[in-house]
Amino acid sequence: MLFYVLIALVVGIDQWVKYYVRTNMDLYESYPLIEGVINMTSHRNPGAAFGILAGQQWFFLLSMLAVIVVVFYYRRKGELIGRPVMATGLALLVAGAIGNGIDRMVFREVTDFFDLQFVNFAIFNVADIAINVAVGLMVLSALFEGRNVKEGQQEES
Repeated sequence: MLFYVLIALVVGIDQWVKYYVRTNMDLYESYPLIEGVINMTSHRNPGAAFGILAGQQWFFLLSMLAVIVVVFYYRRKGELIGRPVMATGLALLVAGAIGNGIDRMVFREVTDFFDLQFVNFAIFNVADIAINVAVGLMVLSALFEGRNVKEGQQEES
């Protein structure tokens, strides 16, 4: 149940902030959230990170669907039992895919708004953060939870 709540919460926050940006800010309008650190900048991205594969909506939508199907398949098989960090990572991955997928389906581009001022970096959104945190959690899980699950299985043998 927590898996689905996390997905709904992240998608809800992502879509709410994107709605706020689309309805209250002009394109490229910017204002500081933390002076010299991060700005809220209204930006649209028809591609992936840094605009790569711009206009290839079918590719992104098929990728989103594949991610969701694979995650739910492994979850249903019970592959995440005893692996809460992996489960959390996968929930965030699904939430990020859905959040950006909604934008791609409805607007044919993704609304981005977080703009780091201290580095030359892509402008990003809540769904992007969820995807990046998900990757980090999945790596941690692979390093630590996988070993614990295997050790538990060997002890049972």
